[in-house]
Amino acid sequence: MVRYNDALDKDESSRSETREENLFNRFPPEEERFLTTPSVVIDSGGRIIVWYLPGALTTMIMVCFFAHLHVILSYPDVKIAQWRTHRSNFHASPDGMVTPGCINISPAWFQQGREVYGFSPEVSAALKGDAGRNITTSLQRSGIIVSAALRVMHPDLYWAGMETQVRLGKWAARYELDEMHYHLQRWTSVFNVVSIICNCRSPPHRDPKCRPAAFDIMTTAGMYHPVVMDFMNLGIKFLYDSGSMLASSCRLVRHYMNVEEGNRIVTAWYMRDSIHNFVGTPSTEYAKYDRVNM
Repeated sequence: MVRYNDALDKDESSRSETREENLFNRFPPEEERFLTTPSVVIDSGGRIIVWYLPGALTTMIMVCFFAHLHVILSYPDVKIAQWRTHRSNFHASPDGMVTPGCINISPAWFQQGREVYGFSPEVSAALKGDAGRNITTSLQRSGIIVSAALRVMHPDLYWAGMETQVRLGKWAARYELDEMHYHLQRWTSVFNVVSIICNCRSPPHRDPKCRPAAFDIMTTAGMYHPVVMDFMNLGIKFLYDSGSMLASSCRLVRHYMNVEEGNRIVTAWYMRDSIHNFVGTPSTEYAKYDRVNM
């Protein structure tokens, strides 16, 4: 996967089928697999590329998550603009219980186009004002769960995320950024961003801002027919039932999923390397199988 990453352009989004065909021919998967049981995918160098945990979220956890979800989905500026959040990539809720769309939430991140020297992190729009405090509170259990999972999956990344949050908190306090400091004190995740995605048909893509050696963690919950998550360039498909958890580098993995009916909510937790750079947190290496603390 190191050579595969080297072959990718910096802003590779995988939207060009011709380009993806060339990459697939250069780095073909050895065989195709369909996974339905807990699994870890490792490359030839012993690097962990994917963790797959079906049934990671219990019914009680999912019920609790749905109970708090109305706080998040009542936010008025759910994004429906770019290709990732264009209306054509979402389907309506059959019972009106879910608002189709995507919202990005972070206590401290760079606004789009500002990940360069001279700009400072800001609280995401969704967390500003009194309503934002309720959103942070509603995400606390989910944040604890994915952080505990990352502690096992990628210990070095877990501690890097923890260090980044602490340094951000000290920076916010020093410059009297009260709103940011408030949310950082109550933000329970070592990830600094979460996207809440509802009833999405995800076209084939990868996420170029993710570090190749880092993990994003996705969870899914809801009532819908069985869905398959396709990691196309790896030749691996996963049964992506409600309660599943998937962790991978979404820069390395071209992924695709299609849901046409039912209600499904995905939380995608990730770290922005620009935030780690801002506070001076060193980059981590790939997690390796022989280093995982089981």
